[in-house]
Amino acid sequence: MKKILFATTALVATASVAAAEVSFSGYGRFGAISIENSAVAATGTAAQIAAAQAAAAADAAALAAADATVAANTAAGTLTAADLTAQAAAAAQAAASAAALDAIDGTAANRVEGIYTRIRLQIDMTTEADNGLTFGARLRHQATTVDGDGYGGGFNGARFFARAGGLEVGVGNIFGAIEFMPGVYMSTQSSGIGLSGHRFDNLVTNTNAKGFFNWDAYSSGGAGADGVEVMYSAGDFSGHLSYSNSGAERIAAHVAYTFGDWTAALGYQDSTVNTEDKTVITVGGKIGPANLTLGWADNDGVSKMGLAANFEVGANTRVDAFVTSEDGAAGGEAYGLGVSHNLGGGASLEAGVTQTTNDDTAVDLGIRFNF
Repeated sequence: MKKILFATTALVATASVAAAEVSFSGYGRFGAISIENSAVAATGTAAQIAAAQAAAAADAAALAAADATVAANTAAGTLTAADLTAQAAAAAQAAASAAALDAIDGTAANRVEGIYTRIRLQIDMTTEADNGLTFGARLRHQATTVDGDGYGGGFNGARFFARAGGLEVGVGNIFGAIEFMPGVYMSTQSSGIGLSGHRFDNLVTNTNAKGFFNWDAYSSGGAGADGVEVMYSAGDFSGHLSYSNSGAERIAAHVAYTFGDWTAALGYQDSTVNTEDKTVITVGGKIGPANLTLGWADNDGVSKMGLAANFEVGANTRVDAFVTSEDGAAGGEAYGLGVSHNLGGGASLEAGVTQTTNDDTAVDLGIRFNF
């Protein structure tokens, strides 16, 4: 990945030197996509879903009123700390009621097909203090279109950090201990199989029982988890602890150890949303020409395991493949095959096909370029 780097050096009266750096990086990808999504049955009764819908609507209206109050008082110059506290409380309540509704209602069947595009610009900023501590932040701008519908198009919430040696403390739009766990994506890149990742059925942390990405991760849109995390690495060992309380309260951790060409990791998450509790194990390494990852997770009683592999075919082509098996009434097997052909200069041709646990098919084809 190429980076454009800007560095500034400031000399102060004590003759000490502090260096600040700002780097820009990212990627673009565009092509065609077709994803079939079967209906997901509701887990709540009609009365429970209706009550949850009413609560979510009321809390969303309360948040809109709180936002309007903050905007009006800001314009009038009468904004108070109580206004901001009320806004934050309303936002947390709206997120909690939305999560409660999402946990019990179902989804209708649909098919998404057409043109797919995404552009991501990432800005990383660091400075080193006189005492040797490194302070920094990450900010991202991302815009996505799928079949004519647009998502994002603005800056996300920033992640801030302080680092000393192998210890780093992050706050705000945190990475998250499960998301940052080695081997969790079961592939060579976080975009997963093919151009777009399809439904990320290759992740053992994703399940059909409303379990898609129900953990903290650095968000490309919105404020993100607005949490705190501690990351530590020393030699072959690394650990990560994260906490957030935006709607759902989550605490997660992982530890990982590298021995030779292999890395093993153990992760755990506890959440106030009972469907989000999980224990995750991954082991990844190299056997001959193939890079292998074996993963298993208990997602609040839903067990899922998977095996992923990738290997080079010739000088410029990589093949990715995975198979997963999920227990439970909504479970089943999923399979995926992806091909990445290097075009040079950070550009590649990406294609993939996935058969999901619902026997749905996802296919995409397009170009990705890094900058």
